[in-house]
Amino acid sequence: MNDRKTAYYDEAQETMPAAKRAQAQREMLRATVLHAYEHAPATRRKMDDAGVRPGDVKEPADLRRIPLTRKADLKHIQKGEPPFGGLAAVPPEAMRRIYVSPGPTFDPEGRDATHWRWEKPFIAAGFREGDIVQNTFMYHFSPAGLMFDEALVRIGCTVIPAGVGNTELQAQVMKELNVTGYIGTPSFLMTILEKAKEMGYTSGDGLSLQVGMVTGEMFPESLRARFRDEFGVQVRQCYGTADVGSLGYECHEAKGMHVPDEILLEMIDPATGDPVPPGAIGEVVVTLPNRTYPLVRFATGDLSILTEEPCPCGRTSPRLLKLVGRVDQVTKVKGMFVHPEQVTQLATQVAEIASAQFVVTRTDHDDHMEMRIVLKNPAAASDALIARIVDTARAITRLRGEVRFISAAEVEEPEKKIIDKRKWD
Repeated sequence: MNDRKTAYYDEAQETMPAAKRAQAQREMLRATVLHAYEHAPATRRKMDDAGVRPGDVKEPADLRRIPLTRKADLKHIQKGEPPFGGLAAVPPEAMRRIYVSPGPTFDPEGRDATHWRWEKPFIAAGFREGDIVQNTFMYHFSPAGLMFDEALVRIGCTVIPAGVGNTELQAQVMKELNVTGYIGTPSFLMTILEKAKEMGYTSGDGLSLQVGMVTGEMFPESLRARFRDEFGVQVRQCYGTADVGSLGYECHEAKGMHVPDEILLEMIDPATGDPVPPGAIGEVVVTLPNRTYPLVRFATGDLSILTEEPCPCGRTSPRLLKLVGRVDQVTKVKGMFVHPEQVTQLATQVAEIASAQFVVTRTDHDDHMEMRIVLKNPAAASDALIARIVDTARAITRLRGEVRFISAAEVEEPEKKIIDKRKWD
């Protein structure tokens, strides 16, 4: 296998001098805003309402004149103007695929060669032509499975579309097909490797796994060290969304996630909307140059810290040092977003529930979601009701949680639908 440390997907672009990158971004900005204004009705309306014309946006700083479109509002925006809330630039029949995220919200995929832009991240993480890669993301409704699959194929890898679950089979497949690469959540990779160890497979003695790229969960350094020291696997993380695709990726140096050259990124104070300087916590806001879905000032709700310090790898893009939380109560559990509205939905669908609250904790590398339920009539508690609540919640969130019946007096922070108690090193 080729050197997994030093390689670029597009060296000229990834190592651009600052002045050249700034000029390329100005050109990209102007073309994106013009295209969105002309083809995406919702973007045109929000610019008109703000008194901004495409010609007024010449520099990245000019973007501040355009209002934000918040990811948290997408479900309501799309319901008001189905199916894409007026943000898409082409009709559904001109798209390649349409995905469905919880809510539901609809995520379009264009017919361009690489809509999601994951090729660079895989090369930076150490994946190479000839790798056999186990893809453990879902392939139905959610875009994750296919968007990573196609990027891997494009760089010359062979993909096993493993999907989620089936831990013992995952470990067996990893051994018998000499899998060298993994894509999925970090917790599931650890679950597979521990199962493989239990079955007598270890690195160099049954397992050929060398590299992994993980996302969907926080990735503590203690877990990265375990992958490296205990299992001999180089694991790097990336960051993206179903709306935007790639937003950041680690290289071999693992000193933060490089911002892709194909997007325009702002860091703002979510309370004031003002830009924050490098080194300060801010909300990630993206303008996406995409012919199908040209988002202008899309506020992701994710909080991070940007650095413009040079990376030893030679890439000259700024980097997101880490994700530090969310602006709203939306919480990611086992790689899936859980929304406060889904907690309300559970209480609405199960008539016996007076109120519900989800509490998220973490043991070792596993997320746990406890559904704390206050019943209208405490005497209604039963195993059958627990089973119904679990099944209903799973249909709504695609996650399995544990039920705990409590009294109204035991509810913590009653103003919150979701409480995240996880700690990250």
